[in-house]
Amino acid sequence: MNKIKTIAFTALSILSVYNAKAQNFKEPVSYKLKNGMNIIISENERSPKAYSSFTLDTKAFEGKKDGIVELLNAVLNENVNKNSNISFKDNSGKLTTLNADLEKDLATMASVIQHASFDQKTFNTAKAKLIASLKLQDYDYDQTVNENSINALTLADVKNFYSQLSPEKTFLTIAGDVELNTAKASAKKAFGNWNRTQELALTVAR
Repeated sequence: MNKIKTIAFTALSILSVYNAKAQNFKEPVSYKLKNGMNIIISENERSPKAYSSFTLDTKAFEGKKDGIVELLNAVLNENVNKNSNISFKDNSGKLTTLNADLEKDLATMASVIQHASFDQKTFNTAKAKLIASLKLQDYDYDQTVNENSINALTLADVKNFYSQLSPEKTFLTIAGDVELNTAKASAKKAFGNWNRTQELALTVAR
């Protein structure tokens, strides 16, 4: 439970950056979907928008290759298309949307996470953009994320890491202008049918 609370407040702190002038979060409610995914919901009736953060349980991925999460995020961003409400950075995917669009946009983010395209062209484009960002120093990346670590990664590396993702190793935080039961329903609809690691690995391998 302490771990859940720590992640909850960390995620809510990140989300509150988007909404610094309207912080009135209720006590977070945490639970798990049947597939093991950890869900955290915090209502804030003063918030003008709904926010969601998809994060990895870092302890579940200890020993991962340097830069692999950032490169995976770059690939996922290529899969987002033109939905400006969704982005992937650091250890998370972020969603900022209106309450009325939460279910639709959360489903879109879930689809990107669960059904990302990993062809060589997408990988090359994502890798080039990430290296360009590193050269411009337009973001405060971890010191292990540099041109050398990114250039050392292959499409196979990203596919392998992606195949290890599964609901029980992730957290979904929903906060802001949301109603608890509606947010629960949206989370279940978006991620409730997500397969566990073994099934996902078989899908990626095909």
